[in-house]
Amino acid sequence: KLDEVNTRATVAETFKELFRGIAITLRNKPFQRICTATFFIFNAYNCVAGFAFFIIVYYLFGGDTVAAWWWPAFFGSGSAICTLIVVIPIVNWMAQNIGKQKAFLISQSVSLLGYGMFWWTFSPSNPWLMFLPLPFFAFGIGGLFTIMMSMTADICDLDELHTHERREGLFGAIYWWMVKFGLAFAGLLSGFILAFIGFDQNVAIQSDETLAQLRIAFIGVPVSGTLLALWAMRGYELDEQAVEKVKMALIDRRSRRDGPEAHVVAA
Repeated sequence: KLDEVNTRATVAETFKELFRGIAITLRNKPFQRICTATFFIFNAYNCVAGFAFFIIVYYLFGGDTVAAWWWPAFFGSGSAICTLIVVIPIVNWMAQNIGKQKAFLISQSVSLLGYGMFWWTFSPSNPWLMFLPLPFFAFGIGGLFTIMMSMTADICDLDELHTHERREGLFGAIYWWMVKFGLAFAGLLSGFILAFIGFDQNVAIQSDETLAQLRIAFIGVPVSGTLLALWAMRGYELDEQAVEKVKMALIDRRSRRDGPEAHVVAA
């Protein structure tokens, strides 16, 4: 019985410590900002990601799935290739040279240009034009996840400075839980939008009004999400100077805690 009592006490203490850590993590202001920005950008994008297939098949090719067979696949592949060879190197360079917050704001602003271009480049007379906005469009998701993980590392350092504890696991778990929750919400919203505009994939020929609303949603939803994310990140506290100060403060604290000899060995 004594062992059972000790086990229950240990479990209760573990959960108490877990919930305390979650509460501290959620109160972190910079973390709140990057979670909010990620929620709006990533989930707005996923809400309408499937619409590209419908636009290509029903708007560009008039519902002819045979004629449109390879275009949706090449559209998605083109976006991934642009992310790999264009977005990641440029965003990484910007983050190192002008700072992560500015790199984020610039990359998301570039994505707005790409989203807007789709209104004209989804052209039934020339389907190849759909690939023109991809290098700009890819800055949305590509820029987001190139920067956010690095920002999370800075936030973990700030949290350690304030709490004397490391909790990378909690920051990562909460961040990705929020992403997955938003992804489920995006699927629900996507279905709602399709029902609202009257889209019926069982009908080969959609009305002009439905196709116009589909294109508006494909552009308008991620543009709105990106603008909200830019608003959320406008006052992000951890610029490069603040990050450097946090790192120096941590180094100084560790050197004083470990003592001169331990610091020399660690170096």
